[in-house]
Amino acid sequence: MYPYLRLAKEFFINWSAAKLPALGTHISHHICWPWDLDVWGELNNGRALSLFDLGRYGLGQRTGVITAMRKNNWRFTVAGANVRYRHRITIFKRIEMRTRVIFWDEKFLYFEQVMLFRDGRCAIQTVCRKAVVNDKGIVACSAVLDALDHTEKAPACPEWIEHWIASENDRPWPPALSQSGQHI
Repeated sequence: MYPYLRLAKEFFINWSAAKLPALGTHISHHICWPWDLDVWGELNNGRALSLFDLGRYGLGQRTGVITAMRKNNWRFTVAGANVRYRHRITIFKRIEMRTRVIFWDEKFLYFEQVMLFRDGRCAIQTVCRKAVVNDKGIVACSAVLDALDHTEKAPACPEWIEHWIASENDRPWPPALSQSGQHI
């Protein structure tokens, strides 16, 4: 089940938090509860992605994106994600999550997020590509940034993000699900 109570907590905490610029870093803190565990006693990979949602909502709230989305009847949709799991997060471990936008192009905002232990080790890192959409389709990132009164150009795209974008563009769609290469 989606962590709605945690989402409500994040909205409540960030309601009065200091505003962030569009390229600011949002920091939140979380605990790995028993219901977050998989059968191996560690943070379930699907739950980790749900927790990363909370970081993006917090960033969106503090940068004004959530307000702009409500005002313009926009919504977010995930258009891709790349995740690295490097250290187990076990029951009752406290983690710090850092969320920031690292790049945008015409269609997508690219978020980098990390979950860190108290000693600074990175347990999980993700890059999530999201689009803002309305009933007509994808809203240009320039329109979203205009709604935030953000006038700076996009940061330079990190080379590793360029490689990821290229590999996503090379990836067959729809995927072949049989040995014969037949697509669904």
